[in-house]
Amino acid sequence: MDTEELLEIQSRVEEINIEIRTLWSTLEAVHDAMRAEFANPETYQDAIYGMSRQAYRLKEEVELFLEWVNEDR
Repeated sequence: MDTEELLEIQSRVEEINIEIRTLWSTLEAVHDAMRAEFANPETYQDAIYGMSRQAYRLKEEVELFLEWVNEDR
């Protein structure tokens, strides 16, 4: 793996880290909102589904990076 590839991976991993922090923060906000006195959980179904799809996409991308890194060993 050359320097350019490593920089590309590092950049994307930093972006993934930002996405994960945003995802975590959004989940915290949804959790708090669902605990409110007059909360309707059905209101949050689409948000939760979207966040689960984003988490799955990030998981798959990280797995691809790990495979790529492990190929060079």
